[in-house]
Order: sequence, then C-alpha cells, then structure tokens
Amino acid sequence: MAAQSVKQADCVFGVMCRRLKARLGPAQATVATAHAIARVVYRMLKYKVEYEMISVEEYEKKYRDQQLKYMKKKAAKLGFQLVPRVYEALVPIPI
Repeated sequence: MAAQSVKQADCVFGVMCRRLKARLGPAQATVATAHAIARVVYRMLKYKVEYEMISVEEYEKKYRDQQLKYMKKKAAKLGFQLVPRVYEALVPIPI
C-alpha cells in the first residue's frame, strides 16, 4: 500500500518508482518500490535508527553519478573514452 501511495509523491521513493516504471513496467516497479521501503523500515527497526531522509536532488545526483561511472566503465571495456562536453553560453548572432 505504501508503494502505491508514493507513485506520484515528490520524494525519493516516488522518483525511484517512476524511474523503475519506465524500465520495468508498473507492476514490477510497485513491487520494487515496496521492497525498497521494506528494506528501509527493516533497517530502522533492526538498528533502532531514524529515517535518513535525502532530498530528491541528492538522489538524482547520486543516480546520475552512478550511471556516469557505469558508462565510463562500459566505454573503456569497448575501447572508448568518455569526454565531458563543454557547453558555451548561447550568444545571439547579430543579423
């Protein structure tokens, strides 16, 4: 039931659920979210600690860094190297 209610919530579990839904489908995303919530609750009960809330921005940055690390490793395995792209400020060209 908790996994159902966080689907549209603006929290870490909601973001995770929506990300998984795109990859796994709605049913499996709900089960995976419920499993993640259960792991957090189990840790809280077992170790008698409070819930360590992280912001959505922190979660997305952590996920992006994880994906970047995976892509670099995959590129190196295939013989490539990822180079960060530098974006220059868009300056309007006078006509």
